[in-house]
Amino acid sequence: MRQYKLLLQDFLTDRLLDYRKTNHYTQEHMAELLHISPRSYIDIEHGKNGFSATSLVFFQLLLTRSEVSSLLDDFKILVERKEQDDLAFNRKKTG
Repeated sequence: MRQYKLLLQDFLTDRLLDYRKTNHYTQEHMAELLHISPRSYIDIEHGKNGFSATSLVFFQLLLTRSEVSSLLDDFKILVERKEQDDLAFNRKKTG
């Protein structure tokens, strides 16, 4: 389960950073939008901390419905690829 938590954290951090840069927002402004402290935002962006459920919801509220759907679809694809890679690795290992 931890591997999926880290996968999600990295995925969301990348998306958050892309969103901030695309919209030319400062880290401080993103912190305001997510209703967290600037230090907490910086820690999320640098991978020191993950999203809380609350900050994740506030991030999704910044997105359009289609962007939220794409976010979920992209993560689903990432998980499926990881599972396929893990399965292939285990087959090579045992076969």
